[in-house]
Amino acid sequence: MAPSLWSIAEIERDTGLGKDALRVWERRYGFPQPLRDARGDRLYDQQTLDRLLLIKRLLDSGHRPGQVVALPATELQALLQGSCAQPGRTGTAVAAGLGGWRELLEAGNPSALRSALREQVQRLGLAGSIEQWISPLGQEIGAAWMAGELTIHQEHLFSEAVQAVLRESISALESTPGHLAGAPRVLLTTLAQEQHQLGLLMAECFLALERCERIALGINMPLAEILASAAHYRVDIVALSISPYAAAREVGEQLDRLRDQLPAGVELWIGGGWAQAARRRLPAGVQRVLSAAQVSAGVARWRALHADNTLQQAS
Repeated sequence: MAPSLWSIAEIERDTGLGKDALRVWERRYGFPQPLRDARGDRLYDQQTLDRLLLIKRLLDSGHRPGQVVALPATELQALLQGSCAQPGRTGTAVAAGLGGWRELLEAGNPSALRSALREQVQRLGLAGSIEQWISPLGQEIGAAWMAGELTIHQEHLFSEAVQAVLRESISALESTPGHLAGAPRVLLTTLAQEQHQLGLLMAECFLALERCERIALGINMPLAEILASAAHYRVDIVALSISPYAAAREVGEQLDRLRDQLPAGVELWIGGGWAQAARRRLPAGVQRVLSAAQVSAGVARWRALHADNTLQQAS
């Protein structure tokens, strides 16, 4: 039986690693070293795919490509075990924390998973369900995936179900009277190379609860496009979600540039794991907004500062 081989497009699909990154690593680090078909197109074997999956897990846990891409599989496995080992927390503890949600993920029933999520939102409210339950559970599931206790497709199933239910909640809020009255217009996106959507959607939920007008552009937005969009839509606030895996130096440089080039009257808010863990001093005018309460306070402050303009527009 001939060994399985995958094209670069299939490797990108199965690992989440971009084609450009794979080509750069091939030149810079000597891995991966693909085979070639009759047309010269790259082909990757099972051993390479398995090693790339280990690398992807380590990149998602905060390692940089230069630290891990050239390492053999045994060293990658050892690093993964170290990344998953937390004081007082074992793989068994992670599994126990997932409770019945592991069964829903293993059953692969999206409808049942979404129904369970809706029940939590109804019981705790939108903000409460995100902060007390969805976000912590997402971290548990991510840790279980890192430890090899859940598959990629199970982690993706959870993420897609959460996004579907959160979007439903936002739509329900938009149908209520008074939406957008006297609220800031907020541009929501992530910096370039940022691929984590869920934190951005959670932030949009908090803003929707405050009746803010939201311009949601999704993930992976180049700096020039963020600036152009802010001007085009005449936004009051640019809100960025930054995952904990982002490189601190690169993020800091981009925030510096963004704050310098945005109009003085446009506020710049950042949230997500990077903002929570960041210890460096942020540029003047960049605000950490990490919770529903902080979003509410920030919107209230904005409204107070712009109360005169709102009254003039109303009259």
